[in-house]
Amino acid sequence: MILAVRAMEINHRQQDKYSSNSAELWLYLIDGTRREINFFEIEKAVKDFCFVRHELSNYSYLYASHLNFHVHLTLPYWEYLFLNGQINQSDKDELEEGALLVLYLYFKEIYEAEGACFLYTKSLFKTIEKTVNLYSPDSDRKRQIINKIKFARLHCYNGRLNDQNSVQLSDEEENLRSSLLENDMWVYQEFVVKYYIDKVKSFNHL
Repeated sequence: MILAVRAMEINHRQQDKYSSNSAELWLYLIDGTRREINFFEIEKAVKDFCFVRHELSNYSYLYASHLNFHVHLTLPYWEYLFLNGQINQSDKDELEEGALLVLYLYFKEIYEAEGACFLYTKSLFKTIEKTVNLYSPDSDRKRQIINKIKFARLHCYNGRLNDQNSVQLSDEEENLRSSLLENDMWVYQEFVVKYYIDKVKSFNHL
């Protein structure tokens, strides 16, 4: 019975491509306005998230500085956390989790301190801060990464916590840096490694 229901579920993403009837999709922006969107833009974002995960998989840890946000990753990913309309939950999850991963990497880049950071050059601090405060996660995994984004945001001005810092830290700072490293490991495992594992497992259903 469950399989029959799933088979009957409309795949709005595919229908939008091959039908003259486009799905109704829109974003509520943090300034209170509304922006219409289509699946072509969503697919561009998903392609970017695939690129991000592919690049991150070249390392055994989370490393953001090698991602050229200014050139390769230019969409307003934070806006996709407020998508409404006709979209399957699996597509919505893929979009939101990809966006949350990128937001975390924005702050991770600051801690790596290897040059001008994207959030600084684009003056996005207030925008991202308001975004994560307004966003309402609908799963435990999304809720956890939002908390880790907020934690990274809270301590990003403390240059002593930078990955490159070799100065002796206080006990409190050591605990903070340990928490940041644990968060990095969790994000890497959940949003990179597990993503690929789940993709491989999905072939078992074909």
